[in-house]
Amino acid sequence: MSITLSIIFYFWSDPPGAPYIDGYTPGEAIRRGQHVKLVCRSRGGNPPAQLIWYKNGNQARMAYRTTDRLSENIYSFVAEASDNKARLRCEANNIMATKILKTEVTLNVLFAPTQVIVSGPSEARVGDSVSLQCQTTASNPAADIKWVVNGKQVTNSSSKVVQSPEGGWVTTSNVTATVEANKRSLVAICHGVNMQLPENVQSTHTVNVL
Repeated sequence: MSITLSIIFYFWSDPPGAPYIDGYTPGEAIRRGQHVKLVCRSRGGNPPAQLIWYKNGNQARMAYRTTDRLSENIYSFVAEASDNKARLRCEANNIMATKILKTEVTLNVLFAPTQVIVSGPSEARVGDSVSLQCQTTASNPAADIKWVVNGKQVTNSSSKVVQSPEGGWVTTSNVTATVEANKRSLVAICHGVNMQLPENVQSTHTVNVL
């Protein structure tokens, strides 16, 4: 007598779990030059989820790994000023998903201005009122401008802040100084200061007395 055994394999499949991001909290501030490691994960799913990172709508990283029904895609980078307000999206998908599952974060990158530029006349006569302007490159948050003219801090300058098309803020400050009789030159120093960041920049402008 012979016995025949029939073994039937069932392939059980289901959609993946919603993806989530570790390594960044919405609204969290990171600094230019900081190493950032974002991990997108999705649990469950058979087959395991395919995870893809997108930056501002463009595919940034496709490589992912799966272990014990957990999919993971690690996106590491060094934050730049241009990453401020960048949208990073992770999408999870498999053959059983009826729609692509996604999650997204928007980066908040702090960066100081790289320089300040002072403009104004290079020569003047004794008694002249000299108008000087100082402008920062973009920073986030907006930088403060402090003036020192002939060794004395100026308190009556006027400033305005506008949004930069490249991201961040540009600060412009104007000051008026009088050329003194006992000076051979008028020396103005503009400081670009950001209280949340250690990097400060400055520039010196000299007005020679005729």
